[in-house]
Amino acid sequence: MNLPTEMGFDGLGGEVEDAVAQVEDFEALKRRREASMAQIPPEMPHAGANVPTFVRPEILKGIVSAATTVQASSSPLEVPFDHYYVLHDGKVHNPLGAGSYIYKKEYISSHIRYLGLPLPTTGADKTPRRLLPPSTLVVHIGAQPNNSPHVGTIVVFILAFLIARDVKKYYTDLRRKADLSTEFAAWIDNFEVLVQLDVVDTAPHNEEGCVRDGINYQRSQRFTKAYYRLLPHYEEIMESAAAFVGGCIPYKFTNQETVARIPSVPRIIEAIVRDRERLGRELAPETGALAMRSACPHERCGLAEKHGIKNKYSITSSGSAIIEFYCPDHGYHSVDSSNPDEVARLEFNTPLRNLVRTFAYGIQTTESRGAAHDAGAHGGTPTRELIHMRVTGSDYAGLYAEQLLWRQLILLKPETSGLAIQPPVIAYAPLIQDWAGSKLSKSLYVDKGAYEYLRATRMGYMLSFEEMKRQGKDHTILFREVERWLDDPRKLFRPYSIDYLHRIFEQEGAKEEVIDKKPERKEGFQ
Repeated sequence: MNLPTEMGFDGLGGEVEDAVAQVEDFEALKRRREASMAQIPPEMPHAGANVPTFVRPEILKGIVSAATTVQASSSPLEVPFDHYYVLHDGKVHNPLGAGSYIYKKEYISSHIRYLGLPLPTTGADKTPRRLLPPSTLVVHIGAQPNNSPHVGTIVVFILAFLIARDVKKYYTDLRRKADLSTEFAAWIDNFEVLVQLDVVDTAPHNEEGCVRDGINYQRSQRFTKAYYRLLPHYEEIMESAAAFVGGCIPYKFTNQETVARIPSVPRIIEAIVRDRERLGRELAPETGALAMRSACPHERCGLAEKHGIKNKYSITSSGSAIIEFYCPDHGYHSVDSSNPDEVARLEFNTPLRNLVRTFAYGIQTTESRGAAHDAGAHGGTPTRELIHMRVTGSDYAGLYAEQLLWRQLILLKPETSGLAIQPPVIAYAPLIQDWAGSKLSKSLYVDKGAYEYLRATRMGYMLSFEEMKRQGKDHTILFREVERWLDDPRKLFRPYSIDYLHRIFEQEGAKEEVIDKKPERKEGFQ
């Protein structure tokens, strides 16, 4: 039996002469659509039923009419396109499986264990225990500030704050309820959690790139300072997220130079250079080259070869790495890994940057823990442990993480002279997808006009925090939705469509509107 589940009709194209006159009130349109949908039977006929169609033609006509009105109310587009209206039952399923099965109840406590943070061994933990140096947990998030954040980025940001809050709350509740040893109670009192936004200011400024002899060159946002215009959007979201979790989680911003100046980075760079033949082929299979860059130091130039194809490498007798970078206007210039100021100029593509920072943070955790315990063991005041965690989109999970990160950490370790590493724990935020299951992507990576249908139906706020504010959307609706996911961790192990999130915005927005319209209750005297 063929059941109609999708309908398409041609876009109008051209100009709308008088949009105001032709557009119906959206509430009236919504009522028309819901009236038509209400006539659809609540249960689908079974497969063997002799029913020619699931929805009667007159009902379909009403739905199509409503959808046509939506299209007519849209802003004129440069090119005609088809609109599709998908029927569904509105039910949301969160099936168990893989991560959602394992972590359905113990998401936060499991991450605490993976981070190596102390846990009580029994319900009444009064016995003296090992030395517990003070600890700081840094929850990292990252962003390339070349666009106003879309809903996927906002989901990652608020999830980081919520996880940080719940980790802190876990210990606060434990301190209040459990009968703990003096050492453990003191550790909880000194425990700090913060969120750190690592701004990828080395991301390319697209309008400043060029191609010479078939080689791509770029100028970074760090060089052009173009990201300064958009940085306030990220600052506003961070400030709002911090307020949403009650102001208990501090936050800070860093850039790529901050990462490059971590003391272990020169050793990591040297290891990468020694293993460049294998790493280049595995991290960049299209070019086989390490996408390591450095902007031309000549004044007002700043060009860097995008893929590192023309880079030259050598190792000195002392073991430091010399990397030569090519500028099409000024020739070669170099970076010496033994010079921290020169290392701070390095730029990496995403897989290589992920590898460098994961290694650096992992070494930092190991070394800070070692120093803290050594100080305490010799009667001194223990220094603070620095523990790292990362929250990122689930598009960086799976094969990407397995082959481009974890495999490389294992294979690169011998090249780092066996440096011990306790890598950051990574939490993955649900992927936000369009109607076809593709991830919601920044305009940088999609064809022009790819999301015009969202703008035409006033869903363009999904693409931009700036547009979200312009339309008067309350972004804390999204915060509350992500909070519900963390409260029921099954919901963190699945993607969400922009249509689902739009439905949440519409439903929650309507509730807020009703509350706002309620008359203020006046207190009377008895």
